Amino acid sequence: MSGVIYAVYTWVPDDVLSEWNAWHSGVHIPNVLKAPEIRGAVKLRVTDTNLEGFSPQYVTLYTLDSLEDYAAYRDGHGLKMREEYDARYRGVGKVARVVMVEELRAGARG
Repeated sequence: MSGVIYAVYTWVPDDVLSEWNAWHSGVHIPNVLKAPEIRGAVKLRVTDTNLEGFSPQYVTLYTLDSLEDYAAYRDGHGLKMREEYDARYRGVGKVARVVMVEELRAGARG
């Protein structure tokens, strides 16, 4: 299997959002990218959602080559990253994590 995306949806209270965003973009994501399993990352600001009970401000998409790579990340470097995150922001805001495997890739016709 290939084309794995690990998506992390995040909502942080407004009073810590600026601090969290600077840390997340400047420290956390670069540290995640040090893991050999992670191929890349993109952080997106959410502008519209229909999720009930959870309105994330950001979603960060990490790309990996396989589910095996995700498992290795999750059980290795990912544990360290989650501990780092929890040490700073446990109980602050909400986080949802989703792992997806590419099933179809299509393009628009020009």
